[in-house]
Amino acid sequence: MTLIHNRVGEIAGLTAAGLALALVLFLPSSAYAVSCSFTRDLELGDMGEDVRCLQQYLNSAGFTVSSSGAGSPGSETTEFKSLTHAAVVRWQESKGVTPASGYFGPKSRATYAVALAGGSPGTPSGDTSGGGSSATPGAVQSLLEKINDLEKKLQDTKNTQNGSGYESGDADDVRSLMEDVIDMIEDAENEIDDNPDAEDIDDAEDSIDDAKADLYDGFRAYIDGDFDEALDYLEDALDSAEDAFEFAGGESAEDDAEELIDEVDERIDEAEDEIDQADEDGEATSESEDLLDEAKDRLDEAKDAFDEGDYEDAIDLAEEADELVDDALDAIGEDSNGGDEDDLEDRLDELRDDLDDAWDDVDSAIDDGDDVGDAEDYLNDAEDYLDDAEDAIDDGDYDDAEDYLDDAEDAIEDALDEL
Repeated sequence: MTLIHNRVGEIAGLTAAGLALALVLFLPSSAYAVSCSFTRDLELGDMGEDVRCLQQYLNSAGFTVSSSGAGSPGSETTEFKSLTHAAVVRWQESKGVTPASGYFGPKSRATYAVALAGGSPGTPSGDTSGGGSSATPGAVQSLLEKINDLEKKLQDTKNTQNGSGYESGDADDVRSLMEDVIDMIEDAENEIDDNPDAEDIDDAEDSIDDAKADLYDGFRAYIDGDFDEALDYLEDALDSAEDAFEFAGGESAEDDAEELIDEVDERIDEAEDEIDQADEDGEATSESEDLLDEAKDRLDEAKDAFDEGDYEDAIDLAEEADELVDDALDAIGEDSNGGDEDDLEDRLDELRDDLDDAWDDVDSAIDDGDDVGDAEDYLNDAEDYLDDAEDAIDDGDYDDAEDYLDDAEDAIEDALDEL
């Protein structure tokens, strides 16, 4: 696989699913009334609301699907049939999309974005970017030509060896960041729409313009294969989009993370007091204490992530800590094995009976003159363990009691093995 093949493969997904969205984000609305968000290629036999939107666009743009009945203006359908196919062919021919096959694929979707922006391939009409963006229809056409050139080179060179200078991971980083930028711009614009009277609304709108301009430049650098430059532009775009979001009154991930960490920190302190009080009241708290310790560890990890600027991770970790606090409070009165004081006392009584039986066996062996080895020592140890278990149960230390009972059971078995 060649370098060109790799780059086209990396670009293909963005061309098909992200190019139209990215261009529409930083280019102005056109006179066309219908704006569609195409997330897949469309062809004969396809069905869906995106097909209906395509028909509506074609009808509004002068490429009428049908003059009457299904597919006509106001009666668009969700089915991609022959009439839709024919209308797409006419539209492709008018826009210079080759081949004009009626398949609404990556080239058609990119060309649609340009048409929606008020330009058309090969017919630049001046700077329509708005907001400081460098994206004129002519500039967008240049991008489309680059994509077409790459696709052609792919066909010509797909069987040659890779001569590479780029790693796919670099392109992955760019695409991932580009998606983050687009999402952040959308969030910021929604915040601006929701808060038109915000004190810093002018700053928000200026920052959005900066973000869109950098997004466009980052996309161009990506198409050119300069991934380092693309990352620089996109990081600036993300910063500007985040600024716009905050200027419009939105809370950033940093603010959300900091607020949640403080809330969970306070909850842990309150839970600790509640667990201490339960312990004083004689309730089982060992399981609660273990869970609360886990919550503290998780919150420490959240604080570390916050200090490193990983705010989304910080939020996730703080939420996990918050859930552990809930679990700790729910576990008050339970031992780690899910049992209770009565269960442990029943087991203690059973083991005392087993111990008495074991002493009888040892005594009988001694009367018969048999060697009992260390059996007596094991049974003495078992008695000590059972006494410790009884004390632990009385103190509400059910984890310790369970451990002592396990030790006593082992010691009794060891004693019997000596006989």
